[in-house]
Amino acid sequence: MKARAAAIALNLLIGWHVAADATDVNIPVPAEALERQLATEPFSIVAAEISRPQVQGDITLKAELSFSGNPPVQVKLRRAEPGAESSNNRPRYDLAAYELQKLFLEPAEFVVPPTVLRAIPVAALLPYAKGARPTFRGSEDVLVVLQYWLQEVKVVADAYSAHLFATDAGYARHVGQLNVLTYLIEHGDANRGNFLVSRSESSPRVFSVDNGIAFAFNDSDRGNTWSRLRVSKLPADTVDRLRPVTRDELQRRLGVLVQWRLVDGHWVAEPPGENLGPQRGVRQQDGVVQLGLTEAEIAQVDRRRTELLEAVDEGRVGLVGANRP
Repeated sequence: MKARAAAIALNLLIGWHVAADATDVNIPVPAEALERQLATEPFSIVAAEISRPQVQGDITLKAELSFSGNPPVQVKLRRAEPGAESSNNRPRYDLAAYELQKLFLEPAEFVVPPTVLRAIPVAALLPYAKGARPTFRGSEDVLVVLQYWLQEVKVVADAYSAHLFATDAGYARHVGQLNVLTYLIEHGDANRGNFLVSRSESSPRVFSVDNGIAFAFNDSDRGNTWSRLRVSKLPADTVDRLRPVTRDELQRRLGVLVQWRLVDGHWVAEPPGENLGPQRGVRQQDGVVQLGLTEAEIAQVDRRRTELLEAVDEGRVGLVGANRP
């Protein structure tokens, strides 16, 4: 028994440092390349179907997109409702979660797959989504969330396993990183299928693929298990990357997430400009549409960041992966 315990301890010590070096079977293409492709390359929809037909009212599609005429890529495609701000359908939250993780995770360890927002003609979506309607006045375009469809993952009742956390250092690192993000955004939807686990037998990665109920709108009957810190230890380097983050930086990164300008009846993406309304998440003014987090939502993220660091500094949450007193 002592020998087995020692072996587990050694594996944990080594695993926290090498987990990120394993071959990525879940996102085999670099996240930056996928993000660029999803955001900028022209595409056509080759096929699409409801991703969870057993869920009444689900509008999320599992789609195959051909970018620039190349072989299809599988993505999650979810359309926005008119106004882009409805219950359980706030595209800006999906993008904010993806962008927020960049402040404390390296791309090889992202817990939210590459995610972008695009505006496409509603006519292109209607064959697969009869209820699709234009999102903003002045155009027949519909806003959609595109997210890379993860490979070699499985749906489980709960992505957190106390046994794996205690015995598999790679998994412990990944689930700790996931928990940092879900805590910061106050994730409020623990429904089955929103969190996925890699099929890898060792160091399995964990992912959050639906972050629409979070931030200010996280009060639901879908379970808020992931809004709290579930793990007893966090990766030290992840926590260290959070320490210098300021509210001003959060405002710069999350205040204006994406921007479009109306050109010849279509919404054309352009670099984010000055915040048109910090108190609103969706802003439309003089032929420009912006999406971002509000000042209040950003302030809450910063409060959660401070609370997490206090929990670490007071010893209520441990650290692994660095020499600590």
